[in-house]
Amino acid sequence: MLALSALCVAVSTFAQDSDPIATDRPTQSAGSTVVPKGSALIEYGFIYEKAGDFSNVTFANVLARVGLLNGVELRITQNIQQVKNELTDTKVDGLSPITLGTKIHLISEQGAVPQASIIGQVTLSNGNEAFRPDEAIPEVRLNFSNSLSDFLSLGYNIGMAFPEDNKVTIYSMVLGYSFSPGWTVFAEPYGFLQEGVSDHRFNTGLIYLISDRVQFDISAGIGLSDVSPDSFIGFGAAIGF
Repeated sequence: MLALSALCVAVSTFAQDSDPIATDRPTQSAGSTVVPKGSALIEYGFIYEKAGDFSNVTFANVLARVGLLNGVELRITQNIQQVKNELTDTKVDGLSPITLGTKIHLISEQGAVPQASIIGQVTLSNGNEAFRPDEAIPEVRLNFSNSLSDFLSLGYNIGMAFPEDNKVTIYSMVLGYSFSPGWTVFAEPYGFLQEGVSDHRFNTGLIYLISDRVQFDISAGIGLSDVSPDSFIGFGAAIGF
């Protein structure tokens, strides 16, 4: 959390941008929009997952995004989480590994051609021993979006992560409907694929942009495969600087 705390202090010096914030939460699909130069976003979330006799609670899912250059943002993610065995009433909690990365704008939307950006990031081998990978995990993700109408939007991601000697393919697709000024409802299938294992899930929720700089959200979902969590629910907020 020290890295995030330092970044929160640093972003207070950035000027505000006139456009509404465009967050990467609460969907699993990262948005195609990059934080403008001289602006910053702090995104926070709480998530509760149930999987058989185990629960996984993320008390603080924090993503800090800073626009360093035109079309380039810096990203830092860290979680505070707890895994509990409901049968034995044992638990482990602590800090997750820090994820460092960048998102880079590629192309703007032109008709049927989507807006596109790319995320490159690495999850470090630090944090609580229970959550720490043996080696740093690199990941790359392409993010696309299309405005289907004044009320409908489509976002979709494809990416790959490389934990140790393995390879995980990441996919997601989210459809958003703005039914009232500031209010958006979304539906999203997503998943993680690796050799011999398919983890498919479905997520839905509500986003409220209370002002150009402040957003609240709530979401819930279910697992669609044997290795997925049974269900999950979350809420969060974001603030722009």
